[in-house]
Amino acid sequence: MNSRGRRRAALLILGSVLATVAVVAIIGQAAHFTELLRRLRGASVGWLAVCAAGQLLALTGYIVSYQAVAQVSDGPRLPASVAVRVVGLSFGAFAVATAIGGLSVDFWALYEAGDPPVIASARVIAVETMRWAVLAVALFVAGIAVLLGVSSRPPWPVAAAWAAAMPACFAGAFWISSSPRRERFAPGNGGRLRQALGIAIQGLVYLRELIASPGPLRRRALFGALIFWLGDLICAYAALRAFGTAVAVIALILGYATGYLAEALPLPAGGSGGIEAAMTGGFVLAGAPLSSALLGAVTFRLFNFWLPALTAVASALTVRGLRERLQEIAAARQAS
Repeated sequence: MNSRGRRRAALLILGSVLATVAVVAIIGQAAHFTELLRRLRGASVGWLAVCAAGQLLALTGYIVSYQAVAQVSDGPRLPASVAVRVVGLSFGAFAVATAIGGLSVDFWALYEAGDPPVIASARVIAVETMRWAVLAVALFVAGIAVLLGVSSRPPWPVAAAWAAAMPACFAGAFWISSSPRRERFAPGNGGRLRQALGIAIQGLVYLRELIASPGPLRRRALFGALIFWLGDLICAYAALRAFGTAVAVIALILGYATGYLAEALPLPAGGSGGIEAAMTGGFVLAGAPLSSALLGAVTFRLFNFWLPALTAVASALTVRGLRERLQEIAAARQAS
């Protein structure tokens, strides 16, 4: 990284810190600083350790799912050592840039491993769609549970919205990716918007092919996505427990997802400030007091956002070697 790049990264990190501090100051005033200090003094170190374990589990799940989905339809077989470095760099790129920055690393790795740009883009979309599809199923089940009275949190309109969204999204994806509709939007045809739509549909086609793939590959992709969300939810739950608050699992799933949506947006500097505010709101929906929700959101982001930034530093130092390894994989694919 040149001096200009280092300055830009430093400014992004400084901006992230200032945005987070501003949000804590604004919401903290409403939550009363004396209550925040009381909960901080009573914070449980043990639960913070659980946060770290949850994020490590989430990272492992993403690696497994990324490997499996990348392999669909004669895609590159990425060894675990390579996938770990790619995902570490990807998570870090999100932390110091945007969600798009993280996805661009995933694209770069597949491209260097021999996929044409259109195919690499479609595979990245397939990885993300697979991940969110698993969460969507959990949200549907949790939303129905709230509507049936199993849990009183969050309010029923939130639960109803999530319960209705999942079937609509799945039906739309199934419809547009089925033949012959997907052939009308084949990647490479038409203008930029049509090409972008074609790439997105091709990502859905890869997921349909994944469903028809051999059992081990399909199970790895599904298991990896499940482990990712389980790890992230464990981190969120532990972040609240660290400050003396426990919420029901159903409420946590719906509240967490409501706040987590902000993390999927291409916000600069990883959305610092805005995501902490959104996660605080999500935890309040789950039933946490405002003081615990704010501290829990900041703690969650510490493990979900700042620690991955450290992995980016370690991964960035070995980018040249990683590129050479990916190019070896591309050469082997071409030879076979």
